[in-house]
Amino acid sequence: MEIFLLAPGTSLDVVAPRLWDGKGEGLVEDRVLLIRNGKIKGILPLEVYEPGPCPLLKLEGTLMPGLVDAHVHLSLDGKDFKQSIERWYPPQDMWRVITQELWDTLKAGVVAIRDGSDGLNWNLEAKKWVAAGQAVGPVVVATGRALRRKGYYGTFLGPGLERREEWEDLLKDQAAGGCDQVKIVLSGLITFRRYGEVGPVQFSLEELSWLVRRAHALGLKVMVHANGPQALEMALDAGVDSIEHGYFATEELLSRMAEQGVYWCPTVAAVINRLKVRKAEEYSPHQKDIIKRTCESQLGNMYKAHRIGVRMVLGTDAGAPGVYHGRSYGEEVNYFKEAGLDNLSILKAATSLGAACLGLKDLGTIEEGKSACFVELEGDPLADLQALKKINRVFYFQPIPCGYG
Repeated sequence: MEIFLLAPGTSLDVVAPRLWDGKGEGLVEDRVLLIRNGKIKGILPLEVYEPGPCPLLKLEGTLMPGLVDAHVHLSLDGKDFKQSIERWYPPQDMWRVITQELWDTLKAGVVAIRDGSDGLNWNLEAKKWVAAGQAVGPVVVATGRALRRKGYYGTFLGPGLERREEWEDLLKDQAAGGCDQVKIVLSGLITFRRYGEVGPVQFSLEELSWLVRRAHALGLKVMVHANGPQALEMALDAGVDSIEHGYFATEELLSRMAEQGVYWCPTVAAVINRLKVRKAEEYSPHQKDIIKRTCESQLGNMYKAHRIGVRMVLGTDAGAPGVYHGRSYGEEVNYFKEAGLDNLSILKAATSLGAACLGLKDLGTIEEGKSACFVELEGDPLADLQALKKINRVFYFQPIPCGYG
């Protein structure tokens, strides 16, 4: 597997025997991509292409858009939560860990990620490293530190704040510091004591609506951590842009997601993978049963959501127990398949829809004017999603600006 980094001045003609552009229902054959200054200037049928002065690269596999992971935590490694937090403070340790995570993610064909916050803004630092060319990795859509209420879930995600003035100050700091979106922690985690139980809601509807309006006024999309019907209904009422996790949604709430065009990032691996790591030994048979039932419910809701047109995006929640940066991406793909989605829908969730959710207008499809960020696979992913594990090359152009829209 080769990482093919394209500098801003790169000009190259790429011959693809098979291509999926991220939008169509099937592959097209024998296309030539004209790459100029890291952008796709044109896409021609091979039969009308006339070689010019630019270097020519002939591929053998299938070309498709680079993948998008809509929910990760670069500050966590998926192995040991406590050790991950303890490692935050020596900057040299975090540089080593995060740059490796970025590299592992890019090797998996993922060209863009959205980080779901951490209390010390490491995700924002990672965005700057990549944008400046100091680290090789996917585009990082940063949320900085999450908005959460003091005394509730999420101490590692952001400071606990109580007053509206503090929320306003943090929002302004996030925008001024270069964040692309805002993360709001609305509910707690799923508990494994009783099926369907989640932690308490942290904000009132009036407070949440105010936060969403202020974020939008600053040009920031809003991703909301929400589980359980109460939190999900509030998130939809407040006009959020994406719902993270979204466990225990009702059919009525799924219908509202579809009607309002809200993105949903189901993050199945973050729950079920807990049974694949050493920590699983700590769970009782009752707790393991709740974890399995919870994931079965989520998979069922994903199928319902797909049938009614919810804009689902693929996010691993990498950094959660048993969810590893880059290499867990294929697991989340498999969970979407287990939920009953067809290959085309899954691939769109992983590319064009993911890029739209992240506000990355330059990514997600292969078309004229966009950045040259795509992957070459040995096989045909529309026929077999396992082709995503057999990557020949990752083409990647740095840097790519993020944008609200």
